[in-house]
Amino acid sequence: MHDWTLVSLIIDWEKSTLVIKFLNNNSLPVDIIFKSIRYINIPKWDEWGESVSVNKFNLKNDATYKNIEIEMQSGDIINIIANDVIMPI
Repeated sequence: MHDWTLVSLIIDWEKSTLVIKFLNNNSLPVDIIFKSIRYINIPKWDEWGESVSVNKFNLKNDATYKNIEIEMQSGDIINIIANDVIMPI
């Protein structure tokens, strides 16, 4: 996911879902869907300068939750905790 472009984050509060829309390295649209979200932190400090590109993506599983960290090339780290994550194949 390095250098993917983050396009948008769409939260459906009632359904407790989050869809993050990206463009991959071939500029093709890719969605990652988070179900039963429990926590979201979306800072926008741009400490390393403005960027819409992903630097790192990290998924940690435990018995109950998925903990996702998306480090942007701006230095911001988006953190999501959800019961389920649907990743592209």
